[in-house]
Amino acid sequence: MGSVGVQIFPHTLPTMRVHHYSVDAQYDLGHQFVASLGYQGSLSRDTFFHENPLAVPATLGYAFNPQIGGGDYWGVNGSGNYNALLAELKHQFSSQFMADTQFTWSKCMDTSSAPYSEQPYPYDTSLDYGRCDYNVGKGFKIYAMWQPVFFHGSNSWMEKIAGGWSLSGIFTIHSGFPWTPMVSVNGGNTYCTQCGYGSLLPTAYLGGAGNSTSNSAFETVANSNFPMGGAAYFSPTPPYLAFFGTSLPPSPGVHRNSLNMPGYKDVDLTLAKAFGLPSMPVLGEDAKVELRVDAYNLFNNLNLNPNQISNNIANSNFGTITGALAARVVALGLRFSF
Repeated sequence: MGSVGVQIFPHTLPTMRVHHYSVDAQYDLGHQFVASLGYQGSLSRDTFFHENPLAVPATLGYAFNPQIGGGDYWGVNGSGNYNALLAELKHQFSSQFMADTQFTWSKCMDTSSAPYSEQPYPYDTSLDYGRCDYNVGKGFKIYAMWQPVFFHGSNSWMEKIAGGWSLSGIFTIHSGFPWTPMVSVNGGNTYCTQCGYGSLLPTAYLGGAGNSTSNSAFETVANSNFPMGGAAYFSPTPPYLAFFGTSLPPSPGVHRNSLNMPGYKDVDLTLAKAFGLPSMPVLGEDAKVELRVDAYNLFNNLNLNPNQISNNIANSNFGTITGALAARVVALGLRFSF
C-alpha cells in the first residue's frame, strides 16, 4: 500500500487567545463638530500555524513512517499583534446633511496571515514573523450623506412624491499592502523530497532598488523598482541548492512582507429615490418603493491587484503586477417595503 496524507493536530490543543484593548476620547468642538482620538490594539497567541507534518521531523533527523507521505499539521505556535491610532471628525451640517472623516495609522504583525498557507521556515516561526499580508499602514476615509426634505407639515403627501431622495458617498484611500521577495529552491523541495516546500526568503538585500509605490512602478519592468531583475538586488543568485534533513537553510536577511505595493483609491456613490404609497389597510402608512443606483469605483481609478504580483526574484517580470481590481461597476436595484 502506498503512503497517504494525514491530518494531524497536537494531543493538547490550547484555545486560541486574542486580547483586545482600546481607549477613546471624544471632544465637542462646538458648531456641530465632534472630534475623537483613540487607540486600538490586539494580541494573538496560540493561533494555528500550518505546516507539512514531515518538515520539522526532517530538520531534527527523525526517520519517517513510510506510510505517511505528507498532509497537514496544525500547530498552535502562531502569534500576532495589531496596534492602531484612530482619529475621527464628524460634522452635522444640518438635519439633512452629515459628513464623517476617519484616519487610521496602524501596523499588524504575525507569523502567518492565511490559515492554509505554509510559511518557508516551519522549524522556527520567528523567521516567518513579519507584517501581516493585509497590513495597511495609513488609511483615510470620508463619508457623507444628504437626505433633503422639500415639503413639511400639511404638504407631507407632496414629500412622498417629490421627496425621498438620498445621496451618499464614500472616498477611500490607503497605503498599499506589503509583499515578499522569494527565492526558488533547486528541485522545488526543501527539508525532504516530499515536504512540499519550494522557496525561501533571500539571505540579503544588496541595495540599489527603488522604493516607488506608484502604479507605474508596478506596471512594466523598465519603470519598476527592479529594472535589472530581482537577482541584482537580492542574494543569493537563484536557485538555492536543496536543504534536506538537518541541513537547514541560511537565516533570511529580508523580512517577510518587507516591501510595499501601490496604494488603493476609490469613490463609491449611492443615489436612491423613495416613492411613498398612499395609506392602505394592508400596507399601512409607510409603504414605499425605492429605486437605488450604486456606483462602485465611480471615477474608474486603476487599482492593481495585490494577489497578482510577481515575487520570485528569478522571474523576468519580478516586481510587477499583472492584473487589476474591478473597474467601475454600476448596479440598479428596486425595493418595496411596508
